Amino acid sequence: MISVARYLTETLWPGRVHLILGFQAPHDFIFREVIAELQSRNANLSVTVTLSRPGDEPCSGAVGHTDAALLTSAVPDIATRRTHIWGPPQMMDAVKTALFGLGVPDVKIKRRPSAPSNAIPWPRALHRLKSQGKVVFQASDTTALVPVDATILDAGDEAGVFIDNACRSGTCGSCHVKLISGSVRMAVDDALTEQDKAEGYILTCQAKIRGEVKVDA
Repeated sequence: MISVARYLTETLWPGRVHLILGFQAPHDFIFREVIAELQSRNANLSVTVTLSRPGDEPCSGAVGHTDAALLTSAVPDIATRRTHIWGPPQMMDAVKTALFGLGVPDVKIKRRPSAPSNAIPWPRALHRLKSQGKVVFQASDTTALVPVDATILDAGDEAGVFIDNACRSGTCGSCHVKLISGSVRMAVDDALTEQDKAEGYILTCQAKIRGEVKVDA
């Protein structure tokens, strides 16, 4: 999405561009400086940010998910617009349903293609595999076994615990949550800043557990 916004800005595309971004909390707002720079150069670019779980962090703007009300307030005449959706499958499905309800025809809605084969979540019935421990999803009040070589995100998918995610390769950072107790190992942690690591955040798409862990999800 940022690449598209940058391209439309650099090529002086004359149409209006409405960029709607959803994050859990203010510290999840990636590309903040890039977006501000693009806005300073492109008067036709408007940005709307909504936070689903801001917690105690100071925030401005909308609070909640990208629903029909937010879309209507952010984009005038939305039924006439071409729409591109990128994000976790559950989020894309919900936004597409909202767009249908607002009169946007299917032909005008584009969503990201399916994930590559190396990013496909583990199948259901993980409980039949040998377990390497369990994870407690504190916010969801759910406990799940984690099979050998599965990640916390895999276990969350199986247990019906929603964790924001996109790339499932450790580079986008959207699946990061706070590790409350226990320890994990991650093959890739590029999306975490040093401050994230110091504060105990992990990437659930990469985190493989050792024994029992508890996370804020």
